[in-house]
Amino acid sequence: MKPITTLYLLLNEETCRLLHTQGEGLGELHPAKAELGQAGGAHATGDGPKDGIERGLLAEHAAHVLANEWSKGIYDRIVISAGPKMLGEIRHELPKSLQPHIVAELHKDLIKIPLHDMMAHFSTVPAV
Repeated sequence: MKPITTLYLLLNEETCRLLHTQGEGLGELHPAKAELGQAGGAHATGDGPKDGIERGLLAEHAAHVLANEWSKGIYDRIVISAGPKMLGEIRHELPKSLQPHIVAELHKDLIKIPLHDMMAHFSTVPAV
């Protein structure tokens, strides 16, 4: 039986990460964290969105990255983890075609969790 492959989208107010199952653990697919700063441009900054506009741009970018990776046809399901405001934004931006494949939404900001510690945070996600 083929192992289930999961695509994980992690977001917070400043950045996003895209992970996938890799053997017994996780691998990072989108290591260059997308960050938004002034004027909606992408650049590295410690400042978060000043308003909902930048949050929306980051959610749009994350949805695009997720959709592109999903289109490769190698994943079975999607898990999204974000804080409440960003979770609302990403729900709005995701293509409807991805909705049936989302098996879990976690109301947690896991962006800064090291990759080797990440699996423990997904223990509530159903195995199948």
